[in-house]
Amino acid sequence: MNGGTFTPGVEKVRPGIYFNFQMKANERISTGDRGRVALPLVLGWGKSKEMIEISGENDARDRLGVDISDPTMGLLREAKKKSATVLVYRVNEGEKATATLGESQKVTAAYGGIKGNELHVVVEPNVLDETKKDVKTFFGLREVDKQVVSSFDELQSNDFVVFEGSGVLEGTAGTNLTGGSNGTITSEDYIDFISAAESEYFDTIGLPVDDEAVKTTFVSFIRRLRDEQGVKVQGILPNYPGNYEGIINVTNAVVLTDRELTVPETVAWVAGASAGATLQQSLTFMEYEGAVDVKPRFDNDQIEQRLQRGEFLFTFNPRDKSVTVEQDINSITGTSKMRKNKIVRILDAINNDITRSLKEAIKNRKNIGQDIPANGDGVQIVQTAISIYLNELQENNIIQNFDPSEDIIIKLTSAGDGIATQIGVQPVDSAEKFYFTVVAE
Repeated sequence: MNGGTFTPGVEKVRPGIYFNFQMKANERISTGDRGRVALPLVLGWGKSKEMIEISGENDARDRLGVDISDPTMGLLREAKKKSATVLVYRVNEGEKATATLGESQKVTAAYGGIKGNELHVVVEPNVLDETKKDVKTFFGLREVDKQVVSSFDELQSNDFVVFEGSGVLEGTAGTNLTGGSNGTITSEDYIDFISAAESEYFDTIGLPVDDEAVKTTFVSFIRRLRDEQGVKVQGILPNYPGNYEGIINVTNAVVLTDRELTVPETVAWVAGASAGATLQQSLTFMEYEGAVDVKPRFDNDQIEQRLQRGEFLFTFNPRDKSVTVEQDINSITGTSKMRKNKIVRILDAINNDITRSLKEAIKNRKNIGQDIPANGDGVQIVQTAISIYLNELQENNIIQNFDPSEDIIIKLTSAGDGIATQIGVQPVDSAEKFYFTVVAE
């Protein structure tokens, strides 16, 4: 069935490679929560200048110290509505809240930010030993630490406050920390986020800020990933006519039941929804959960003009009071099929999956002292694996008219130590086939 003449040891590699490719296809086909989105956020608490993965229900509290329902976590909530994982990068450091318990007894919040002002420390007698005190740290209404000590200098800093000083502990029903602020955020903070994102894995990346210099740097970053490194991701940002399939240009905002978002803030939902969309799904007409209006509203002529300009926008339906995506497009202008994000997601997924799977297969073989041979047998192995992957996509109506004998061309590289693969695929909802090349060495 597979054809070709296989050398000793080659047959052993094939089932693992084929299973890996089939698994990648099945992951793309499966429904449910999916997608990874990277976002820079201004937060009132937590570690700064590093990526923190938020996936599970309690991850925000466990890793950022604050429940996802907290008002300061609004953009994280919007991104999580449609994506499985958000890589949160806190761009601000802020000022730390402080308090004084005694003459030389200082309590300082572990992190800068306005949430530090919700910390307070309670000192009360220990009911079992009158020579000791119970020292409790509260974050809002939640007790986050309790220590039983004889003096202040016995206190150990915890995840929320740092104790500095010494002396006798005086009782207090609650001493509040004050002076915490989010600080001033600069363009450099967002540039730092872009730099940090380069070594992370994600499907989409959002930039919820309307700074022209930062947006220009962001677009250059996306182009470098896609065009130079072959990492096919999409960037979402506000009010930027990129005319590029890797950039989604959000140009109006939504009104939630409890607040009105700005256009930059609306980027969070678009980035999350774009990351979470399956390959069988377009965001066109998708309802924005929790939205009750859009700002501004556009009339029919304005909508048509803006769509031609490559703008991603929302519309309000006065009949059922819902807010939906007008059309799932990127910033390409005109009528090119590549303006449709569903098509871009399919092509990007195929490129990323095949590239990663080939690299994983090569690495796994090297780990056991073998290689995928750079000869006819290796070509046959790769061709069969890619055919399995693409046939799975075709059977699930993600691509169509796939012919493995014509649409996969595999050759050895000129150096003789790699395999170059040219693949032609026609995404469903597309009139023509798109061709791209994958090289594995």
